[in-house]
Order: sequence, then C-alpha cells, then structure tokens
Amino acid sequence: MAGGESERDDPAVRLLERDSCLASVGGWAAEAQAGDGRLVLVAGEAGVGKSALVERLRAGRTADRWTVSACDGLFTPRPLGPLFDIADQVGGGLRDQCNAGAGRAELFRALLHQLGLRGVLDVLVVEDVHWADEATLDLLRYLGRRLHRVRALLIATYRDDSLAADDPLRIVLGDLVRQRATRQVTLEPLSVAAVRELAAGSGLDPAALHRLTGGNPFYVTEVLQAGTAAVPVSARDATLARAAGLPGELRATLDAAALIGNRVEPGLLATVTGCSPAGIDRLLATGLLVDDGSDLRFRHEIARLVVQDAVAAHRGTGVHRRILAALRDVGCDDDSRMAFHAEAAGDAAAALRHARSAARRAVGLASHREAAAQFQRALRFAGGVGTIERAELYEGLAAELSLLERYEAAADAAERALSSNRSARAPSWPGRTRPPPISGCCTTSPARSIWHDGPRTSATASVPATSSATR
Repeated sequence: MAGGESERDDPAVRLLERDSCLASVGGWAAEAQAGDGRLVLVAGEAGVGKSALVERLRAGRTADRWTVSACDGLFTPRPLGPLFDIADQVGGGLRDQCNAGAGRAELFRALLHQLGLRGVLDVLVVEDVHWADEATLDLLRYLGRRLHRVRALLIATYRDDSLAADDPLRIVLGDLVRQRATRQVTLEPLSVAAVRELAAGSGLDPAALHRLTGGNPFYVTEVLQAGTAAVPVSARDATLARAAGLPGELRATLDAAALIGNRVEPGLLATVTGCSPAGIDRLLATGLLVDDGSDLRFRHEIARLVVQDAVAAHRGTGVHRRILAALRDVGCDDDSRMAFHAEAAGDAAAALRHARSAARRAVGLASHREAAAQFQRALRFAGGVGTIERAELYEGLAAELSLLERYEAAADAAERALSSNRSARAPSWPGRTRPPPISGCCTTSPARSIWHDGPRTSATASVPATSSATR
C-alpha cells in the first residue's frame, strides 16, 4: 500500500463486525470443496460491504479458481451477461457455446458441466443480482437445484432494502431458499462502536458520523477519506468533495468512467478521454477507482452514481457519443450496451439498430423483461421507418408484454401493430379482414389471440388466463 500504511490504518479495506459472516461463508466453501456444492446468497443494503466480504474471502482462498461477474444497473442488461463474463474467464466449451450463439438450455448445461473439472473448487461470484435479467435469474434457479453434487461455490450478492413485493428476484429467492445447496447471510450496518473505531484520530464526532451514515460502511469511509474537518451534510457531498480536488483532465476522465458503466476497460477509457496510463494511475491512487484485474471499476456503485449524476447533460451527450464510436471501432457485440450509449448520444439510427438486435437476442434467451424494454427503445426511434417494420416491432413488444402478463399494454401494442399493417398491407391480401402474422413472433404466445381476434373492449378478455401451474 502506498506510503507504507497498514491495512488497519485504511478504513476502506477494514472489515469490522463481519467475523461471524466470514466464518460461515468459509465453512460453506469447505463443504463445497468436499463435493457438496453451495449457493450462498449475500444480502444487505447498498454500501454495507457485500463486495468487501467476498474480496476478503477470496484473499484467504487463493488455491480456488475464482470467476467474478456482475449484473449491470446502468442500462437494460444483456441477457445472461454474467454467464458471458464467466465464459470469457473460464474459456473451454462454455465459451465455444457462447460464441456459437447457443440457446440458453445448452449454455446452462455447458456451465454446469465445466464446474469442478480441474480438481479445485470453482468459486463463481455474481454481484448485484437485484439487477439481473430474467434469463440470469433462471440460471440461478437451474444451478441452485444442481450444485449439491458439484465441487463449486456460487456466491450471489443483492440489495435487500429496495425490492418491491412483486420483484422477480423475490420469487426466485423463495424458490432458492428451499434448495438443499442454498445458504444465506445478511450484512447489517455497523454499530456506533465500530464507527468510533473507524473514526479514531479523524477529529470527527463518531455519534454524529453514525447518525449521518446510518452505520453504512461505504458512507463512513467516504466521509473519512474526504478529509473534511466536520461531518458533511450528506455522504454524497463527501464523494463530490474527493472528486472536486482532481485536476480538470482527471475529473473529465473520472466522469467518462462513470458514464462507461460498472466495469471500465482501461483501453476504452484512454480512447474516449485521451488520458495517459500515468493519469489513470493517479486516479487509482485517489481510491475513487480501483484496479479489478483486467478492468477498472468504481470502489462502489454508489460513488459511480454520484459522479454520473453530477455530469452536465450537454457534456454527457458528447461523452456517450465518443464511447459509442470507440465501442464500434473495437467491434463490440453487446447490442444492449451499444443501444444504451446510442440513445444517450442521440444517435437514432444506431439506437434503433442495436435495440432491435438486442430485443431479438433477448427473445431467443426467453429474457422477456429485457426484450420488452429493447422493443420499447427501438420504437422510440422508429419514427422514420416503414409501417411494416414498425408493425413488426409492435408485434414483438405485444408478444413479450403478454408473456409478462401485462395484458392491457400487450393489447395496445397489438392494436398498433394491426393498425400499421392495415395501412401497409391492405392491397396485398384481398379478401382478408386482417393481415397475416409477421415474422412468427407471436405465433406461440398469448399475444396471438390479441392479434388474430382483433380489438376487444377489455384487454384481459382477449388473452386466455394462464395459471402458475401451466406457465
């Protein structure tokens, strides 16, 4: 550590009141190493130290094979994004299947088959599953039911403080906790005593610091590292105070990193900003960014969001435009990522093109929420396309919304598709009162009844009821 500081002197790397949690996860790792695989669910509010707990566990288990992935909250996620991240790290048959565009059933089996093959414990980390796409949640279900016979440990972290009652993750958690392989640990905020220990020597009032931060470890360390003489009005102010001390070119680089996303490729950041390796080293020295192997990341998503939200809109558009161009130059094949930056850059043609491709891929992986979101994005930029193409987008949206049981919205999308087709195809199908289906998107979904039966006075009347037993 720079300057010869010890771990005890740096509050950013200290773990207090986490010994019992570490001991529990360590014990489950030992069980997994013996062939009785485990899925460990690590819950807690944002900034409470879930990632820090995982990093401390990893530091003590260097003989294991670790692969780390995360769900991205910046943009509509790429379906099975964590699985593709894992495939890039482990290679083999799983990466071959990913590159070949295999379906999700084949991808799930390929991942399970690859676990434990090398005679060491495979530790898979999936961070932030509260942002997981539908297919990734299904992957967790799949693995949770099968891990007990594999030498593998799967750690999934998630925020438990903002899940709605009907959040899809809640349903998945209800299934997972009943599985033999599943274990749970919940991290609580720090006590006043722990905050007092962290704040020792800072000159700050520990009780006031605890009141401000609620004992949240991230907020506590942000305030302490801001170096202010008094407790700031908010922890957000502490993060901005640290960023404000950067020279102009480094602050611009930090802003660009926040807009790139959770994981920042150093080469991409350099291309977008022109920042030198020495400049990036200076950013790392501030502690706002950390080196995460081949990529960079903010020390916490909270800090990234604070920096992102402080970027003026007119500046952000230009940065997104440069990010989009740089990703295009390196052949980025993540259409979800490209569509997000294209929309933020105001590039309508690119947003439409990538959103449409992302929607089709999501449909193929049965990631219905993500498919619907991408169809909606494509339609926002479809003002200049032909009526047939617009009808295809509406039809795809109707199919995905109906599978999500959002029947009223699905009926509206189907009506819009029907209206577009009436004007576009009327001369080409004489004797018919409705156009033929397009692209086959809706031929196996509840939206088909909306399409073929025509408009109804009630959206739900046009869609057959689907019980949980038949879904």
